[in-house]
Amino acid sequence: MSEHPTDRLLARRHRVESPLTLVAVTRGSSGSAYVPQEVPIMRTQQESDHEGAAAGSDPPAASYRLPAGTIRPETALGQALLEEAYLKHDRPRCPCQPTGVPMYIAKVGARYLVKRMPDTGAQHALECGSYAPEDVSGVGQLLGGAVRVDPDSGQAVLRLGFRLSVGERAAPEGGGAADAHDSVTGSPKRLSLRELLDYLWHEADLVAWSPGMTGRRHWGLIAALLGQTAGAARAKGHPLTERLYVPEPFRLDRKAEIAARRLNAWQRAVARRGQTQQLMVLIAEVKAIEPARFGHKLVLKHLPDAPLFLAEDLHRKLTRRFADELDLWAAEEQGHLVAIATFTVGRGGSATAEEVALMPTTAQWLPYPDPYAKVLVQALVDQGRRFRTVPRFSCPSSVDLPVVVLTDCEEPQPLRVCVDSSSTDLEEPFLAGWEWTWHVAAAMPSLPAARR
Repeated sequence: MSEHPTDRLLARRHRVESPLTLVAVTRGSSGSAYVPQEVPIMRTQQESDHEGAAAGSDPPAASYRLPAGTIRPETALGQALLEEAYLKHDRPRCPCQPTGVPMYIAKVGARYLVKRMPDTGAQHALECGSYAPEDVSGVGQLLGGAVRVDPDSGQAVLRLGFRLSVGERAAPEGGGAADAHDSVTGSPKRLSLRELLDYLWHEADLVAWSPGMTGRRHWGLIAALLGQTAGAARAKGHPLTERLYVPEPFRLDRKAEIAARRLNAWQRAVARRGQTQQLMVLIAEVKAIEPARFGHKLVLKHLPDAPLFLAEDLHRKLTRRFADELDLWAAEEQGHLVAIATFTVGRGGSATAEEVALMPTTAQWLPYPDPYAKVLVQALVDQGRRFRTVPRFSCPSSVDLPVVVLTDCEEPQPLRVCVDSSSTDLEEPFLAGWEWTWHVAAAMPSLPAARR
């Protein structure tokens, strides 16, 4: 199958200079998330476009309409016009539809980003990088409740269902799905720890895949995109970047300076006499779960000298609550296990977890909930398809949601996996309006054909 132009357009968003240059965004003694010095592009956008046109490999970069004219955010002129529009509260429009789709401007550090408006992802053309099937995913349950976006400021305000300081009351349990696999009971009004990870993954477009991304996703890019997404969000009255720590890619020849940056970023979570103990949020890839001198520890990739310690009681709860996720990770040697945790820092510099949630992903960093979904996602990757995985967030398992939505067909194609077939006639080709359903007691049906 020949590569669709959108594959290259989406792949541009996942291209970074190697090695990736990261900087820590800090405010005094606050924590930090790592974000790239520039929006993830290779050299300058002008050079990349020129070389791509010469080689016939890259389409033009994404452009947007403003009252001042059509702009490209990656250029210096585009940044200047976006700054002017940001101050005037002008709304860019995506030209993927004849009448344009409204967008908003977010300021992240010194840069201005154009982001899709909440609940408008399905209005974009399938070929557009801003397309998102919010109408068939759990993200729609969060908008206006747990997640509120202010289009004027470009900031997403997140209501969290877990505490960020010792003594703070977490959201009351019992407000969400009884079978939610979260660190706390899910509620559409607040984000659990796992739902925060799902939200950041979704907003960073790490749920999207196209063949052009093959070989271009690595931890440096993951950290950069997560940091960029967090830069446009606030939680509990403060920028999320003040509380979020995503480790930068580890390099042995820079071990000491990386450790120094980490300790500086962790200062907010260090215990201080006479002050309330603050917590930070960590997102990292798990390498192993091992016994420690006291309790257990998560050995984390890119943090070889800084494990996350678990009290024995927390370790017991973790292995019980996330038994399925741990089994999925153990069964997939090429996949990843992503941990999100709140933690404190002792005076000796060690991190101790208070709350942990886990998310298994494929080798391409695409999340999946069960082994059948993993088989489907991997089949789509192997066949060179373009698609988006669909996070459930607070939706209970009784709510039918697709596992993925194909974006390389004439129309969006939701693909559903029916694990519980006890009440379903396997001879019935459709179920509840879904055009493609795999009843796992039977063979996987042929996948919808891609648009040629």
